Amino acid sequence: MLTVTHSSAIRQKLAVLGSSRRSSSISSAVRLLLNDSTSTSLGGSNVACRNFAARRIQHQLSFHRGVQTQRTLSDLARDIDDDHERETKSAILSESLPGVVVSKIDAHQDSHDVGAGESSVQDYTDKMKSGTPSPWAVWDAWGAGGDVLNGLTPSEMKKLSTAAVAIPFTEEERASLPDETEILQVYDKHLAHRSSAHFGYPYNLMYNHEELYEFMKYSINNLGDPFVTSNYGVHSRQFECSVIDFFARLWKMPEDSYWGYVTTCGTEGNLHGILLARECHPDGILYTSKETHYSVFKAARYYRMDAKSIPTLPMGEIDYDVLAQELHSNMDRPAIINVNIGTTVKGAVDNLDRILRILKTLGIPRERYHIHCDGALFAMMMPFVDYAPEISFEKPIDSIAVSGHKMLGCPMPCGISLTKKEHVKKVEQRIDYLNSVDTTIMGSRNGQAALYLWYSLRKKGISGIQQDVVHCMETACYLRDQITEVAGMSCRLNDLSSTVVLERPMDDSFVKRWQLACEEDIAHVVVMPNVTRPKIDHFVKELMEQKEKFGRRKPHREDSPLRKLASSTWGGSYVKDFRET
Repeated sequence: MLTVTHSSAIRQKLAVLGSSRRSSSISSAVRLLLNDSTSTSLGGSNVACRNFAARRIQHQLSFHRGVQTQRTLSDLARDIDDDHERETKSAILSESLPGVVVSKIDAHQDSHDVGAGESSVQDYTDKMKSGTPSPWAVWDAWGAGGDVLNGLTPSEMKKLSTAAVAIPFTEEERASLPDETEILQVYDKHLAHRSSAHFGYPYNLMYNHEELYEFMKYSINNLGDPFVTSNYGVHSRQFECSVIDFFARLWKMPEDSYWGYVTTCGTEGNLHGILLARECHPDGILYTSKETHYSVFKAARYYRMDAKSIPTLPMGEIDYDVLAQELHSNMDRPAIINVNIGTTVKGAVDNLDRILRILKTLGIPRERYHIHCDGALFAMMMPFVDYAPEISFEKPIDSIAVSGHKMLGCPMPCGISLTKKEHVKKVEQRIDYLNSVDTTIMGSRNGQAALYLWYSLRKKGISGIQQDVVHCMETACYLRDQITEVAGMSCRLNDLSSTVVLERPMDDSFVKRWQLACEEDIAHVVVMPNVTRPKIDHFVKELMEQKEKFGRRKPHREDSPLRKLASSTWGGSYVKDFRET
């Protein structure tokens, strides 16, 4: 067996070898661990244990090639010490079933330990409760799923000040400023720290695109229409079209009936979808709930459209009765309806089927209405939730916008806009300069984004995305239960959502530390693949501490968002009333 003494021997060996962060040094260190005769002090019967430890280190560190990282071999040695019982099991199995069991154990072990910090915050997720994510789905290139890292020291913070990062005009000015490398090292540490306590915004930070780093040297520009070639040859159109084909298939669009493109973000997707709606119905009225993302109202202002902000039910869905009344009052004008597939703050999903029933009941013909779906986060998740309402083009909808950097994970903001081919013809213009057509909001378009989205979809696959979605949904339930039952605070979770809504903490420093998104007297946490149960435990512990110190927030007014958390329309989610102590 691999005893504490044996694992400590590995630990000491690695501590000596672990000073360098360069990949060549890392590889050398692993080779030395495998081959150095001094490693035989572990005992002949434990060669498999030594080999397993080295393989695990090599696998974890391979993702850091070419990237500054805070993790060293010494850190990993500590993990080995902490996890010696699991490694014993792995070593025994790898000796008895070489080449078969080891690979499975490696994948399972990495999903727990990649990027982990202290042993109390190591487990990626509870495999018994949340399924078993595929190895690629949980690859953590730089520790997003690990423990919360320490922030910058005061001296380090000065290196990121406005004065320190100023661009000099003279050599005298340059001499007074920190070196660029020094600044970037501090900036890397700052980003790692802020990313490790990232709870309030829907970005999946658990990704690895190391294989694509080589392509960052190219100026990849998908200018013009993705389906029409231009004279500019450094593009990723083939990958962009593949991404569009994937989403068309996911949302059940007939072949040759669709058009789409990779956008800069979900907002651009909404701007494009609403633009097409206005072109199809120039005198139409835009109907959307008051809890809609601001980009939809921005589109109405940009395009000078008449718009109706419809009240919402307490859990965030559009008030269907008010919508029906407004539609009935304006039967003489076409209806352009924005359907939210997950609202910004509460993650509420408007009931598309109910909206379609309203239109049918009112006798509004298909040619007199246009439906755009804002699915920034959840349109990507909904197809993978068992027994969820279907959002697809088999129903009479016209366009969907979704973000690419949210559920899939991507180092740059991006998104996808998908619509019917017949609609985009209304904005298409031939541009000789491009030898293509102008159909998109932007002219030059980031070809890197299309490549990254394609890579994520290919690597994850349907099963990988589904496992990520299961993790998010079930971990969100865990967070809701911890906040209500352990912290004793008001908390809600919509049925079709991973957005946990809670009473706004009194301590603003706590809100900023965890980057919670707030609206008046409520806040929310969006559970993404990098939000793990150990990290939630850390969050809830600090939430309780600030509650004991500062107390609990009272509703700002009688109809404030916090008051609405107590409404029974949310369903079965348990909530502790704010007046309870």
